[in-house]
Amino acid sequence: MVRNIFWDIFFTLITCGLFNLYVQYCQILAINNMLNEDRYSFLKWLFFSILTFGLYHIYHEYVKGEDIDKCIGASGNTGIICLILTICGLSIIADAIQQSHINRFYGENLP
Repeated sequence: MVRNIFWDIFFTLITCGLFNLYVQYCQILAINNMLNEDRYSFLKWLFFSILTFGLYHIYHEYVKGEDIDKCIGASGNTGIICLILTICGLSIIADAIQQSHINRFYGENLP
């Protein structure tokens, strides 16, 4: 659940984005765990992202950001920020912001 953001970005860059598939998978598992429900599915995300030529990914990043804000109790604009970054082609930065919030959630909720 807690991941090193630097290494996620580094490996995503050197694999030309392929490592980001794994990052998405890990984030989907983490957010489902944070919400205590199976709201997100990696295969659904992958299928619809391919089918819609990436448009579903933009929506997915927004919704993930909103759900992360709900889980950490923040009234922030993570969803909007991730939406804008993803539209601008900077979804790797949106993922880094989301992972930072996920890390904070799990860091504060360790047993």
